[in-house]
Amino acid sequence: MHKAIVRVQQIELINFKNVENGSIAFPSYIKQDFLNRRSEIIGLYGQNGSGKTALVDAMWILKHVLSGNKLPKNTYDYILQSSQTSELKFVFVIEQQGEKYLVFYELVLSKAEREKVRVSKENLSYKKYVDEEWKSKASIIDFDSMYTDAIFKPIKNFKLLTANNTDNYIKLGVAKELSEENTTSFIFSSKTEEIINKNERFREYTDIIMALKYFANLNLFVIKNDHAGMINMNLIIPLSFRLSDNKSVTQGDLGIGLLKPSVVPEKVFEVIAKVITQMNIVLRTIIPGLSIDIKNYGKQLKEDGAEGVRIELVSVRDDVIIPLKYESDGIKKIVSILSTLITMFNNSSVCMVIDELDAGVFEYLLGEILQIISESGKGQLIFTSHNLRPLEMLDTNSLVFTTTNRKNRYLRFANVKTNNNLRNLYYRSISLGGQKENIYEETNGFEISRAFRVAGRVIDEN
Repeated sequence: MHKAIVRVQQIELINFKNVENGSIAFPSYIKQDFLNRRSEIIGLYGQNGSGKTALVDAMWILKHVLSGNKLPKNTYDYILQSSQTSELKFVFVIEQQGEKYLVFYELVLSKAEREKVRVSKENLSYKKYVDEEWKSKASIIDFDSMYTDAIFKPIKNFKLLTANNTDNYIKLGVAKELSEENTTSFIFSSKTEEIINKNERFREYTDIIMALKYFANLNLFVIKNDHAGMINMNLIIPLSFRLSDNKSVTQGDLGIGLLKPSVVPEKVFEVIAKVITQMNIVLRTIIPGLSIDIKNYGKQLKEDGAEGVRIELVSVRDDVIIPLKYESDGIKKIVSILSTLITMFNNSSVCMVIDELDAGVFEYLLGEILQIISESGKGQLIFTSHNLRPLEMLDTNSLVFTTTNRKNRYLRFANVKTNNNLRNLYYRSISLGGQKENIYEETNGFEISRAFRVAGRVIDEN
């Protein structure tokens, strides 16, 4: 299954956070060039509170759901306050075992009692590429927790698993109950996986489901602002990584203490050493003279009695060694994501989503890195940013802007000529308009000044 290529094509949000409706497609989907394996980037820009992080959170939900994991604890807060449900829709292209598919996945998140959320509806469907054309769309599993005549539809697919097999009928009922109780997906739950993997008549559908599950577990990286928060507080540096060899693939986040040396298991120490060796190859080129090293203080017992290795991360620059905690937040941000960025650059099936990619990073360097990924990379990158340098470096199709219209949150600029400076065009659109939607909620300098004065008087009075 690890040989399957899975790429995101489109993301749609309905009643999610402050987005009543918003849709973003990768350039390949717009051009219907579904089968390319080149790098694709989406940079999302807009004023604060206009729906940028909503896209990141939607991908965070997707990772949990496709992995068969529980929904994040704060999912209740993601559903638009005035709505009882949120709907998320995704389109993927999958290549595996010589077959090509366009896969459509939709899920509905519903509020329940005690601020709990459940996946109340799911629909997984596909189009198959045969004889150089896409066949008609067909449903794989249409799940609704309110169905009473069958656990899922279409009935013909349900019967593939349950005909002459009473045990599977019962097991699917149990899978439905467990998915609701544990706030997981029904389609991608471990219980459903156990059932479909044993049925050869369901094999093509199972391969699609397992390809998506593998993608979410090992090839989809969502780096939220929690990373930056830990770095800014100088508590922990979370190393996002993906390592592979001929036998296995591992990915995750390793939290390494910055305030004082950390004691880590020996196997974790070996992983950290590999990650740092990998990242130093690139780090030296983007920040000349800088590399990261591990100061090894030797073996030490952990609190649980197990043996570990006491380590501290340090930066090395011109033979001067200092603890990494004394480096800038920008350098620590680059170090924390660089291994995953390298993986995305080299792997067509890796999708990396980063909130506030520009935080603490020198704008010229940011632009250069993004241009290199755009021109020579293989994977997919979605990022939010406030820094406008990428607007001068990336193709227009790679840039999406938030609007002030909750019912149409995301747009690409219209009427952009090849000789336009998109950065200047963005400023002009804020000041003068000219796009299909307003992209900036206008502020009044006089009112802001007056508000500062009034607020100051409140402080003085107290």
